[in-house]
Amino acid sequence: MDGPTLRLLGGFALTGAGGRTLPAPGRKAQALLAHVALIAPKPLSRERLAGLLWEERDEARARHSLRQCLMELRRLGVQAGGDLILTEGDALVLALPADRVDALALDRLAGEGSPESLHAAADLCTGALLPEGEAGTEAYDAWLAGERARVARLTAGVFARLTALHEVQGDWDDVASTAERWLALDPACEEAHRSLMRAHAQTGRRSDAVRQYQICAEAVRRCLDAEPEEETVELLRSIRDRPPAATAAAAVATRTVTGSCELERRGVPDRPSLAVLPFATLDGPAEGGGFADVVFGDGLAHDVLARLARLRPLFVIAGGSSFRFRGPHVDPRTVGRALGVRYLVAGTLRTHAGRLRLTVELVEAETANAVWSEVFERRLDDVFAIQEDLATHIAAALEAEVESAEVRRALTRPPASLDAWGAYHRGLWHMFRFTRDDNETARGFFQRALHLDPMCGRAHAGLSFTHFQDAFLHRTADRRREAGHAYRFAEQSVALDERDPMAHWVLGRALWLLERQDDAVEELGLAVDLNPNFALGHYTIAFVQSQGGDARAALDAADLAQRLSPFDPLLFGMLGSRALALMNLRDYAEAAVWGERAARRPNAHVHIHAVAAFADALAERTDEARAYAHRIREAAPAYRCSDFLQAFRTLRPPLADLIRHVGPAIGIPP
Repeated sequence: MDGPTLRLLGGFALTGAGGRTLPAPGRKAQALLAHVALIAPKPLSRERLAGLLWEERDEARARHSLRQCLMELRRLGVQAGGDLILTEGDALVLALPADRVDALALDRLAGEGSPESLHAAADLCTGALLPEGEAGTEAYDAWLAGERARVARLTAGVFARLTALHEVQGDWDDVASTAERWLALDPACEEAHRSLMRAHAQTGRRSDAVRQYQICAEAVRRCLDAEPEEETVELLRSIRDRPPAATAAAAVATRTVTGSCELERRGVPDRPSLAVLPFATLDGPAEGGGFADVVFGDGLAHDVLARLARLRPLFVIAGGSSFRFRGPHVDPRTVGRALGVRYLVAGTLRTHAGRLRLTVELVEAETANAVWSEVFERRLDDVFAIQEDLATHIAAALEAEVESAEVRRALTRPPASLDAWGAYHRGLWHMFRFTRDDNETARGFFQRALHLDPMCGRAHAGLSFTHFQDAFLHRTADRRREAGHAYRFAEQSVALDERDPMAHWVLGRALWLLERQDDAVEELGLAVDLNPNFALGHYTIAFVQSQGGDARAALDAADLAQRLSPFDPLLFGMLGSRALALMNLRDYAEAAVWGERAARRPNAHVHIHAVAAFADALAERTDEARAYAHRIREAAPAYRCSDFLQAFRTLRPPLADLIRHVGPAIGIPP
């Protein structure tokens, strides 16, 4: 072996370069190494790690304890034959390659999705993630519980897809052995019990299938205090009623049609799942011959897939599996069943007279309905620059459209039937309407999501944003208390999923509320580092910088956010941030144009109307300014300049003074 290997599944174990298992370090050192490993390759600040693992101590003592643990891990690294953690300034990062950490290798193999990768992933699944890994602090233990749940879902997905694959192929011995391994990890998993029941039945052992049902029922009652699902009971009935002469071949034919549907139900995590297909070239080879075909057909699809794979809410099938389905006439239902995904991304391209025309569709696999479609046209000047530009815009559009599709999906279901993911998306719809009542309704749905899944980081993020709204829009007399709630929920969201840009986005907004401008910009920078196509992250950088920071950087960020998500529910904020930045640059005429555009958006709140009013007043568009002031009085009769300045507390003093001066002249009291 070339270096140390870290095992986190089934328990903590560190193997040295010679293959020798080393003595385990102390509990806190284990927790530190595990956290750095599972967050890799992202660096983690010493401040955050000290607060996470020693939250009960003051900063100096927590930092001292962190140094002691690092010394312990450095000594262990010497014994292991290689560094375990590296220092990058004030940050720490994993030194081990990802393939030398079993949990990271499981992530990669499960994402690739090929039969070979799934078998290799199953071999890594030897137990729960760090079954005795608690560190004794609330924040760390909550994060670990969330990671355990994520790994458990990933493990279930691996075994579900493997058993379904074997069932479709009629390899019943492999079905049985895979299901037995699955049950060793999760004895009450009815999906695994059903696979084993089918395997027994199809090999002529109906009595064993019935006995397996009894084992299933006992496990479900013992572990879950429940009765078997109706699907399991129905399978038992069908096995008992099946004529003895029913052959395995007939069963295989049935499973070829129905097995993949079950794969979709069982093998895919609760988040939306998606596969990107290679883009097909129409009307013969593209101009430029095979090279352009490869770049735009496969290369562009690969680039889109790579960008989508970075999105935390999406489960994206690896190209090695999805790229097997080629051609413009592939049946979405067949592909969806085979890959076990909810959505497909497909595209067709044509080139003519030095121009490229690319049509991209987002398709719901189950119904073959097109959820979204867009045509992109570019000149064929620089092939690779075009590829980069298109991949960025397509990935950003798909992220927004999948989110919208999930919201619509949640809205069509009765509230009582929603799972945690559906409740979260139902909450999103209300949250972005920016009214007091909708904000309260959104909070209720986010709380329901947490009741169903306490480790749902996105629900914590949603709750943070509802408190941000109440603080920013003055819906409470205690703004500081609401800001504190926004911060605590955001911190919990980050603790549950350090790699989710949404978590860092709400934390950045909460830090801005607390007037920690530099920390807010840093946190928002982390959000867009995790996902460069995260439009809301770029918008909020513009929002923060447009007030008391770098106004020109705010203009760039607002432009990028709007290009990435031209129909975003927060488009009014992107436009309003541009107006504020222009006001700080004293370009009042241009600020008025963008302020009015922001105010015309249907969900623009009262502060956006105030941006338009003040920009118009500074541009000496007095009639327009008074018209917006009149709308403000209708919506919020007590609104004053001081309300605006309290909301935008980091606004530069010269601009704040101008607002105090022009406000009364247009009908907004000081």
